This record gives sequence, C-alpha cells and structure tokens, in this order.
Amino acid sequence: MPVKSLLTSNEKTLLNRAVEAELYASNFYRHLANQCQRLGYFGAQKYFQAEAGHEVEHYQALASFINDRGDVATVPTIEAPEDEITSLRDAIEAAFDTELQLERDYSDWYRRCDSEVTRQFLLQFLEIQRKAVGEFGDLIARLDRAGDDPCGLLLIDKELGE
Repeated sequence: MPVKSLLTSNEKTLLNRAVEAELYASNFYRHLANQCQRLGYFGAQKYFQAEAGHEVEHYQALASFINDRGDVATVPTIEAPEDEITSLRDAIEAAFDTELQLERDYSDWYRRCDSEVTRQFLLQFLEIQRKAVGEFGDLIARLDRAGDDPCGLLLIDKELGE
C-alpha cells in the first residue's frame, strides 16, 4: 500500500458515496427479505437475502480498491429502510427503483472521477447495474403477466428461490 493516497479528494468522496450506497442496498435487501417472509413469499425472501450478500461483495470490492490506492474506506452509519412492502410487486418494484438509482449514481460517479484508473474500476459496477435493472425489469414484466393470479405469483416466488 502506498504511503500517500493515489486518490484525489474528489475520488475519495465519490468512492465513499458508493460504499455507503452499497451498504444501504445490502440493508434494503435484508429489509425486503424480511418483508417477503412476513408475506409468505419464501422464494423472494431467499432471493433478496442473496442480493444482500451481493451488495456486501460490491462494498468489499470498493473498500479494497480504496485501500489499495493508499486510503481507507469509511464505514458509514446506514439509515434503516422503512418501506412497508405489502405485495411481491411492491418488493420487486422497490428493488428495481434501488438498482436504477444505483445505476444513475455509478454513471455520475464515473463521469466525475479524475483518473482513468478509477473510471476503469467503476466500469464493472456500471455493468452490474445494467444487468440488475434489466433483471428486475423482466420480473416486473412477468408480474404484469401474472396480474393478481395467486398461482402465477407463487410460481414467480418459487422461481426466485431457486
């Protein structure tokens, strides 16, 4: 590890915002998992628990990059999610909105970074977000097809848990 940080002050700020966003997303997915369990959507519960783990992996990649560049990633206080989820659709739409916001944030952070090295590092997160937005969009389309049919909703829930 270098003695002097190779990150500009601007990059450190942007990367620490990404750290906070990933930790919030992890907590948010845990919240969705708990809400889905309460509603009896055990496949979605399992799915969102796994998503929470992926967000922690993203946090760790960011923290490692910051640390490798001679700085230290902050571990911020994360606000608790309070969204009340009353249906599988609510959960999927909330996840879609979260991933879409992360995609927008990463696009902004990418544009505002000072160095090619940091921008290159952030490209992986833009790709992750592009895929996540697409996957949740596909799930919303499937929910549209299922409508209010309990059997269709339970089938989607079952597939989420696999």
